[in-house]
Amino acid sequence: MLEFAEKLEAMYFTEVIPQMLPEIDFLKLLNLGLLVRSQKKTEMYESLRTSLRKIQWVRFVGIRAIAIEEDIGEQVAPNQLLMDPLGQIDHSLCITDLLIHTKSALDSMAIFLTDFLKLDAKKTKRDLKLPEFREAVKKADLQLGGTVDSLGSWLDEIQQIRDEWIHRESIRSFIISGPCEVGLLPIPRKPSLVGKLPPKDLKLTSKNFWSTRDFVNYHYSNLLALFTAIIDRCIWIELNSIKGDLPRLGPKEANMAQAIFFPTRSTQTTIIKNMKVSSIDLSSYYARLSAIFSKRQS
Repeated sequence: MLEFAEKLEAMYFTEVIPQMLPEIDFLKLLNLGLLVRSQKKTEMYESLRTSLRKIQWVRFVGIRAIAIEEDIGEQVAPNQLLMDPLGQIDHSLCITDLLIHTKSALDSMAIFLTDFLKLDAKKTKRDLKLPEFREAVKKADLQLGGTVDSLGSWLDEIQQIRDEWIHRESIRSFIISGPCEVGLLPIPRKPSLVGKLPPKDLKLTSKNFWSTRDFVNYHYSNLLALFTAIIDRCIWIELNSIKGDLPRLGPKEANMAQAIFFPTRSTQTTIIKNMKVSSIDLSSYYARLSAIFSKRQS
């Protein structure tokens, strides 16, 4: 299928489900893809394309983390102390994955910015956690530098949490019994508390804890803010660098903004008569997996 996508000049940002990322304008990505291919810059943009795939992973595990908390909430009953071992393990895994993939997406964007802005990688390491790299971006492009500056405290926070969760500790998922303004599975705001059960005198308020939904939305929205700023800037720069006629989307390509292309390969000679795209509805997907687990345990 990717071979087919490559024949469509604008289909460059593949292996994502547009319907899962409604905050992203995929028509803009089609336009940028057309510019990238016409300028023969596909290799330089590969790291930006990779970052989008990782953003989708962040979205996927974020949705799952929120759903796990909602499922635990449906099990709550009066005068009951609830433990959900599988749910708590899965929630911890999702939140950890969210941070790993967020940092990974940022690293891919840093590689792209280094190439796109022609930064000196020998003088400045390609990492958005470094103030000197952020400053180099700002010197090369004030608009992108301003976006990076506005996200500075978040970029610092991502690194601190990642260092604590990955290298020192791990997130501890604990269920709250009773009313709580930060939900059933709160996440400490202070990175050093993530690997520990918080002290009993630390109030369960939004000042000290994230709810699962707020935590997911906070990191996902900041990641999107940087990615979309880069996309908008790239389109402007590429458009202004073209001499002569501008490449334009054809009617068929413009209608493919929500199209889905993922890798497939056949190990035998096949006459393809039709193509099947499995349901992208998450409830259907997890129902299929649930049926498989049921078979294995029976």
